[in-house]
Amino acid sequence: MTCRRLTHGNARGFTLASLMVGISLGLIATFAALATFQVMRTAYATVVDGVLIEERGQRALFILAHSIRQAGWIPAHVALAPAHPAPVPPIEGRDDCAQPSLHTQTQTPSRTQSPMQCARGGVNGSDALLVRVSGSGLAADPTLPDGTMSDCGGYALPARAIVRASGAALPHHASTNLFYVGTGGDGVPQLLCRYPTRQGSRLLAGAHTAGTLVRGVEMLQLRYGIDSDGDGRIDRFVPARELPTQGSAGWHRVHAVQIAVVIRGERPTLAPGTTQRLTLFPGDGASHADDQVFMPARHPRLRRRVFATTVRLRNPSPCQGIIC
Repeated sequence: MTCRRLTHGNARGFTLASLMVGISLGLIATFAALATFQVMRTAYATVVDGVLIEERGQRALFILAHSIRQAGWIPAHVALAPAHPAPVPPIEGRDDCAQPSLHTQTQTPSRTQSPMQCARGGVNGSDALLVRVSGSGLAADPTLPDGTMSDCGGYALPARAIVRASGAALPHHASTNLFYVGTGGDGVPQLLCRYPTRQGSRLLAGAHTAGTLVRGVEMLQLRYGIDSDGDGRIDRFVPARELPTQGSAGWHRVHAVQIAVVIRGERPTLAPGTTQRLTLFPGDGASHADDQVFMPARHPRLRRRVFATTVRLRNPSPCQGIIC
């Protein structure tokens, strides 16, 4: 039996150098895959966050604009009924206001005193808005809704509210909706609305329930278009604090509302150290510069966007000045 000897020239294996080169190439491929995954993950998060911001911003504008367009409407057979209360402004507002409320039936405000009160300052200086409107009730019973109109809580609006206390004043409009920005239990700002409480299908005057409308609303700013000379045209847009200090008389002159909402995302997609400067309203040459720009101080890596529109009232107040 013949034995064959293996020579070194026929041996096969890896040298240390080739092994190191292979490991290096494998690490490079791994790091490249991880980097690509991270880029794709960031891009996906940015797209999802953008869609979320867009959906919430459009929904907030729709809710506010829809309510403002309906403001002041009341069925003729109710408004012209004997002993029906005199008209009140369709809308009222307050700057830097959170948890707004109304005077109770036993605290009737005077002509120069507004019924709207604020429990504290608004989130990021956000404004509050009061919208008065009536629905379309059944012909046989105006306190029962026919389902054609709803308030900010999504409940059907009747043509007339009911009062619980004997001898309490009946409001001119059936419903009062109070919009404002608050902070949820998880710290996320949100657009809320206080709407009248129900007793069965009927609406109770003077009692309200709060509900969340849109999450992620970081700021709400409002400007009011007033007709100072009664010619039907808007002369200028001003914040609530600059309306005439004559109680409700100034609010009777409001014919349009400018809305600006700041919506923030939920994912930190911006680079660290990013500074955001958001313009809320176009410059008007007046002393409103402090309210026209928003620079968030908290959560700087969250993406934000401004949604703005102007809404004209379909049912402006029939009153002129303080005569009503």
